[in-house]
Amino acid sequence: MLVVENNNIGYSVLTKLIDDYQYPNVYHSIKSTHEYIEQHQAEIRNSAVPGFTTSMKTRPLIVAKLEEFIRNKLITIYSSRTINEMKTFIWRNGKPQAMKGYNDDLIMALAIACWVRDTALQANARDLNYQKAFINAIYTTKTTMNTQIKGQQGYKKNQIFDKMSEAEKMYQQYKWIIK
Repeated sequence: MLVVENNNIGYSVLTKLIDDYQYPNVYHSIKSTHEYIEQHQAEIRNSAVPGFTTSMKTRPLIVAKLEEFIRNKLITIYSSRTINEMKTFIWRNGKPQAMKGYNDDLIMALAIACWVRDTALQANARDLNYQKAFINAIYTTKTTMNTQIKGQQGYKKNQIFDKMSEAEKMYQQYKWIIK
């Protein structure tokens, strides 16, 4: 899955990926809720937008998700550039961002990746498990039911009753053995 931030130049990248290259697996979300939606569903919904929207609402959420991943040791960071960006990443005026004169691009990309992994990919896995459970719960039977009405052309007496009466006759015949 390709997750492109849809702010600024990201719209051009998304347009190129979707329209020109017909890339088959671009991240989509629903406007205002930022809930992940699969690409084939997004194509028919007006409220779906391609890419990830980083806004005043989502920025603290994705940074919190990154913090959770790091605190719980769910990821290991090998990039010295990302580590250096983390050393200059602060809360300034109630907003998580890099110190003045520094960048936070790698941190935000990693935060978005953690968010997508935890929301979109986990939701997909959960939905897949629900679908598997649903399919596994379906069973077939070979029992046939006689839906014809007595007197109808081709009507045959219910074979189940024939088998039951046969079994009853056998029981009556050998009942003396069971006593």
